[in-house]
Parts: sequence; C-alpha cells; structure tokens
Amino acid sequence: MQESHHDIHRQRGAIRLPRIIHRPDLQTRGQRSVFALVAAIGWLLWLYLFLPLATIASWIFGGHRFDAYVINNHGHSWSSLTIYAVTIALAGAALLIWAFYNYRRFRHADRRRPALPVTSERLALSFGVSSDQVAELQRSRHMTLRHDAQGNIVGTSEGEGARPA
Repeated sequence: MQESHHDIHRQRGAIRLPRIIHRPDLQTRGQRSVFALVAAIGWLLWLYLFLPLATIASWIFGGHRFDAYVINNHGHSWSSLTIYAVTIALAGAALLIWAFYNYRRFRHADRRRPALPVTSERLALSFGVSSDQVAELQRSRHMTLRHDAQGNIVGTSEGEGARPA
C-alpha cells in the first residue's frame, strides 16, 4: 500500500505545508485580505487589457450617439445620469437586501442531504422485475440481461461466458 505525500511528512515530524496554500482557513484575516486585494488588482488589470476591444465594440454599436445625446447635451445629461445612478443604486440595494434576507433565512439550514439508499423493492419497481430477480442480480458477478424493443428486461443468464442474445 502506498503512503500519501501528506502521511510521509507527518511521520517525519512536523507537517510541512505546500508552497502554494489553498486553505483559507489556515490563513489569517490579513493574509486573506491581501490576497483578495491582489486578486482584485489583477482582475482590474486584466479587464484594462480588453478596453481597446470595448472601444471598438462601442464604435461599431453606436457609442458615439451616447456621447452626442447624453454627455454633450448639457440640458439633459446630468438629469439622465442622475436617474441612471439612482436606478442602479436602487437595483443594487434591492439585490443586497435580498441576499441578506436569504442569508439570514438559510444560514443554519443545510438542505444538501445525501440521497436515500435505494432499496431492492425500489430497484425492482424501477426495472419492472421481481424483488427475487433483483436479489439474484445483486449476488451474481457476471450477468447478461436481455431486453425487448422497449428496453424492458425480459430475461437474464448467469455465467462467466454469458453472451448477449
């Protein structure tokens, strides 16, 4: 039996952690915060690389119209932008309230439960055979099943050299 890499280090004494730790529970809050900040900066730089593509898409889909009708139209631009900002803020607040509500509602509820074990009776009902046939199928190491045109089991044959009909 082979020993895992983790068990070998445990036998030698202190546990040696890998160079790249992907266990946030072993990191301090400061380390996690710095990691999150570095990741955010990395994502912003990555998005900045796509700014030329966004500019080209803006030209293709009429971004100059936004500039002409919203930015350079001083009569309506600030009122339009204010309405947009308030709408975005209200939508964001609604999403945050909904997320907080769901967090409070389901924080202690673990609804991910394992499936119930399948009984022989349920298997028999599912395959359209008797419980005795299911027991026989479970005991056998090699079994060939014969099916009709609709996929129902119509026969079985047991044995090492069993061949399909």
